[in-house]
Amino acid sequence: LRAHGALHDMVCSQVASIVSLLALFFQNTTLVICLKLTFRDGAVSYNPASVVFLTEITKLAICSCVVAVGYRINPLAVVAQIAHQGHLFLPSVLYVIQNNLLFFGAKRLPSLLYILCCQLKILTTAIMSNLILGTKLSTKQYLYLFLLVFGIVVVQGQGDLKGLDEVPVTGTLFGLLAVVLASLTSGTAGVLLEKIFKTASPSSTTTVHTVWTRNVQLSCISIPFALFVGYSQDFKGMANGAFFEGYDAIVWCVVILQAAGGIIIAYVMRYAGNILKCLAIAMSICCCAVYSVLSGELEPTANLVAGVSFVCISIAGYSSCSTSDALQDTKRRPTSTL
Repeated sequence: LRAHGALHDMVCSQVASIVSLLALFFQNTTLVICLKLTFRDGAVSYNPASVVFLTEITKLAICSCVVAVGYRINPLAVVAQIAHQGHLFLPSVLYVIQNNLLFFGAKRLPSLLYILCCQLKILTTAIMSNLILGTKLSTKQYLYLFLLVFGIVVVQGQGDLKGLDEVPVTGTLFGLLAVVLASLTSGTAGVLLEKIFKTASPSSTTTVHTVWTRNVQLSCISIPFALFVGYSQDFKGMANGAFFEGYDAIVWCVVILQAAGGIIIAYVMRYAGNILKCLAIAMSICCCAVYSVLSGELEPTANLVAGVSFVCISIAGYSSCSTSDALQDTKRRPTSTL
């Protein structure tokens, strides 16, 4: 019976791993394509900040349900603890800034260049992890980070990006700058959250925090700031009840996909691991490359193939080094005896 139970658990774990990876691949690829389509010719313009706001509302609703049903914790009690946890405000604000910058960049860059530049968050996370957490990088990791940047430069500089011809040079540069800044805010916020997640809950609180409870708190903090950004970008429109102006099925898909992203990644990290997560992202990059070629945004060239390959190799290699270092650190730790 024990062998049968162990086999059943292993099969369930493998199924969960495959499902979570497919979900991440679908979410990552579809989000990039849908995000680009929301700025298509003929589409009614919308306020990207309102999408960020609705995304946070959706995340709050989903995470609150999980906390209430799955963990039997009152979400209101979790929200009430925010007043005593000011360290959550900075990452919350940074994520709102990041999401608004990503919309700005997606409007001005071809799909493939956009998703490749988004991978710069690996570089910024490594830098901020070193500065904030004191994490040390190996020589191989530095080489893979260099390969990541080199691959993006190769794709961006190949000169066959047709989508760039329709956008002024300044618009393209601003789009690249926006995605780079978004990667910086993402890396900083991610490292700050890692530090928060690894820190025990204050003794004054009775809740043992999980990723879900923290997301409830983060969304509650992000919502007012996201709403403020929305009104600052289009005060007249939102004040006159035009909050949902320009919303069509594709924009609503972006809202749902954005909200589901963090939840899917949490399941991937639990059931599949970091290396397989990076594999799903690499597959997504390849699909975006195919989409960009078929949509006429770029021409298939040797530089394009080389640049995409460099980025995918760097993602997989850097992740492999990180996992290997983590395992070695675990082996070096002394085993406690009773």
